[in-house]
Amino acid sequence: MSLESVTSPLSVAVKSADPRFAGDIATALSTRPRIRVLRPDQEGRAETLLVLATELDDDTLSLMGGDGRPPRAQGPRVVLVAQIVGFDQLLRAVEHGVVSVLPRGGTGLDQIVLALLRTRAERIHLPVTVFAEGLHLRHRTQGVDGALHR
Repeated sequence: MSLESVTSPLSVAVKSADPRFAGDIATALSTRPRIRVLRPDQEGRAETLLVLATELDDDTLSLMGGDGRPPRAQGPRVVLVAQIVGFDQLLRAVEHGVVSVLPRGGTGLDQIVLALLRTRAERIHLPVTVFAEGLHLRHRTQGVDGALHR
């Protein structure tokens, strides 16, 4: 499905451990005609969930509904904006609906809007650097680089 062929605005819920930051981003997104920002109590009706975090950890997974419950079979697709994303946590996050990851530093509103709109195409967009860094750290801790690190 091309982005141009969609005429109805994408319904988005914005979540963060910092409610003020979430509110600021929600306010900025609400000025975009192709985005309809939902109130926090309307999250269940969102097509896409925008999660803003410093680190992809258990608290962040909880924001996206990954608090120990089984992964969602149905539910909003998740765009994650985070500074630190580990490989193992990323795999868990994908199980809970993450379809796009953007780096927190240097990502502007235009990139966030584009990532949100791309969720309608139902394709996963994850940065190669996340995988490369995650694999590098995983190999180092498993001793793949020739020495066992504990």
